[in-house]
Amino acid sequence: MNDDLQVRPAQPDDARVASVLLSSAYTHKQATSPRPEDYEDRFFERLQHFFREDGNRFSYQYTFVAEHASAVVGLVLSFGGRDEERLNAAVGWRLEHEAEDDEWYVDALAVLKDWGRKGIGTRLLQTAEQQARQHHYPKIALNVAKDNEEAFSLYQRLHYVVTRETFLYQRRYVRMVKVLDNG
Repeated sequence: MNDDLQVRPAQPDDARVASVLLSSAYTHKQATSPRPEDYEDRFFERLQHFFREDGNRFSYQYTFVAEHASAVVGLVLSFGGRDEERLNAAVGWRLEHEAEDDEWYVDALAVLKDWGRKGIGTRLLQTAEQQARQHHYPKIALNVAKDNEEAFSLYQRLHYVVTRETFLYQRRYVRMVKVLDNG
């Protein structure tokens, strides 16, 4: 399976499936596959719009996708903490501050339900870690919903450590950080 999987930088043309995956990450509801009615929803439309645009928190520029047989099955969206304020401002929505200036921040990691437990999330997270190193960040961080045991387990297995509990968007999260080796 892993031999058939390709991780690549996202392109604006990935916006439709990316909006479904991003929504899945943000709502904590795993998507099985994109449904036509999803594309009619205003939230999906806005995510698609921002994904296609440069220089904002949801942009394709900060996203890598996992692809199998030319179909996107997962994504990771991450960026430097120093850029968060600028990226949030470009969206115009009221977004909470989540990243620290000295860390690379994983904003969203999502894999279609039928593709779970195949190592795709691990590959995508490793890609984000590579990005952090390339941009000279000493650590990488994320927030995981306190009740998302599967994701929490993945992050622990990859040596992310709980640093604190927090509330974001009126929901309880656990903040996890991994100090990166520079090798």
